[in-house]
Amino acid sequence: MDTGQRHNNRGLKKAKNLFWYSDSEPNEVLIAFCHLVCLPLAITYDFKDAHWALMFFGIASGAFQLWAVLWSNCLRYRLLAVQAATLIAISTCVNMYMEDLLQGSNTGWIIILIFAIWNTIRVVKEKIEKSV
Repeated sequence: MDTGQRHNNRGLKKAKNLFWYSDSEPNEVLIAFCHLVCLPLAITYDFKDAHWALMFFGIASGAFQLWAVLWSNCLRYRLLAVQAATLIAISTCVNMYMEDLLQGSNTGWIIILIFAIWNTIRVVKEKIEKSV
C-alpha cells in the first residue's frame, strides 16, 4: 500500500469516527440558535407572507433544544429535541423550496438540515449505546 492510499484510508477512518463518535452537543446548540434566532429573521425578511406557524414552532423547538442540551442533562429530552429540530429543518427547506427561495445564501438551510439529521443519528446511537 503506498503512502497516499494509507493517508486516504486514515482520513476516511477519522471521518467515520467523527461521524459516529464525536460529540454532537455543539452542533445541537448551533441548530437551536439557528431555529431560535435566524429562522424567524429569515422568515420575516424572505417570505412575502410570513409563515407564523413555522416561525412559532422553530422558536419553540430552538428554545427546547437549548434547554435539553444545556440544562436538562437528559438524553431522552435531547433525542426529542433533535427530532423536533430535524422536522423544523425539513419544513424550512420545503417551505423555502415552495416559495422558490432555496437559492443563494438560503441554501445554508440545507446545511442546517444535514446537521440536524446528523445530530439525530448521533443522539439515537448514544441512546442505544447507553441502553445496552
